Amino acid sequence: MIEIELPDGSKLVFEDETNVKEIASRIAKSLEKNAVGALFNGEIIDLHTPIVESGKIRILTPKDKESLEILRHSAAHILAKAVKNVYGHDKVKLGIGPATEEGFYYDFDLPVSISEEDLERIEKEMERIVKAKEPFRREKVTREKAKELFKDDPYKLELLESIPEGEEITIYWLGEDFFDLCKGPHVEHAGMVKAFKLLSVAGAYWRGDSRNKMLQRVYGTAFWKKKELDEYLHRLEEAKKRDHRVLGKQLDLFSIYEEAGPGLVFWHPNGAIIRQEIEKWVEEEHKKRGYQRIYTPHIMKADLWKTSGHYSFYRENMFFVPVVEHDEEERLGNDEVPLTKEEVEKAHWYAVKPMNCPGHILIYKSQVRSYRDLPIRFFEFGTVYRYEKSGSLHGLLRVRGFTQDDGHIFCRPDQLKEEIQGVLDYVMELLSTF
Repeated sequence: MIEIELPDGSKLVFEDETNVKEIASRIAKSLEKNAVGALFNGEIIDLHTPIVESGKIRILTPKDKESLEILRHSAAHILAKAVKNVYGHDKVKLGIGPATEEGFYYDFDLPVSISEEDLERIEKEMERIVKAKEPFRREKVTREKAKELFKDDPYKLELLESIPEGEEITIYWLGEDFFDLCKGPHVEHAGMVKAFKLLSVAGAYWRGDSRNKMLQRVYGTAFWKKKELDEYLHRLEEAKKRDHRVLGKQLDLFSIYEEAGPGLVFWHPNGAIIRQEIEKWVEEEHKKRGYQRIYTPHIMKADLWKTSGHYSFYRENMFFVPVVEHDEEERLGNDEVPLTKEEVEKAHWYAVKPMNCPGHILIYKSQVRSYRDLPIRFFEFGTVYRYEKSGSLHGLLRVRGFTQDDGHIFCRPDQLKEEIQGVLDYVMELLSTF
């Protein structure tokens, strides 16, 4: 017996396995007609996902924000099928294609590059699939059958291997000639995905690991109504006009030069004035709150970062420099190689700081402190450098060198609550000001 609790606390009882569509029909015919899925025990499921245990349910219709995940996940599958149809089923290998907060994407491995101009051609094929109202169908399969179905798709086989033994394996069909390894949820048929738009294409490493192959990621979005899609696209266009990279160039605020290195920002006089005014405000606010300003070096011994723990967890994102002690007359390396192999082997390794924490702690421990001295609050406009992957760099939002308003508080346990409250008050003051 399965007991289903509704949002109002009432309960429906089913003798055997049920699904969202059947539950909705027991509540109201109008709800059955409008239902696209449900939130069951905190998980979004579609109309035909078997419900085999008791739990709490909330039926979802297009009016519910959560229903967009069902719509957008379905749009991702329609995109995948369209790309296979356009470029050839045997030439396209599929990665993953989830719904996101703003839309959906799908990762592809294929022998040709997808350009922005190609998106229109893919969209037209998606429209054909939507117009045909090709149905989504859920199928539970054995691990052996799944391996046979995806024998020519290495990415799906890798995903299959990550599914624990004993866990249910499902595929979703779209029409009769496309299937994907997937838990769902999906709409009943492609005809329900009427308002969608492909937005861009970019590179993405398989499973987010730079050691893996770079795939092509196509981004899109979808809404239940065309009006909602049009409003979203309008907001995107308005946002482009206010893009800080565009404004930075128009107002002569900053530049990033390839010859100097990606992700390294040069502030022009106009931008420097803005930055200076912000720094003045921040420094005054810190002084009001009892912070003392300090300065720490940009480069420190690598061993210090091993002691702090940063090396173990963050070394892939750090810049390291070999330093060889030498006399002024001694010549290092040669014209082509700054340091020879032997010189590198005997070098002392330093790291360009990715954070300011170790420097602040060194200053704190430079003398014996009494509990009566606490709290001690340090802050610094600390310029740090981090090796961000080139594909993730984005204007001023994701860079390799930036200056932090960085503070550290040393306090007693009984002062902790008050200090946290003070930090939160400062953050709220900053956000409300800017």
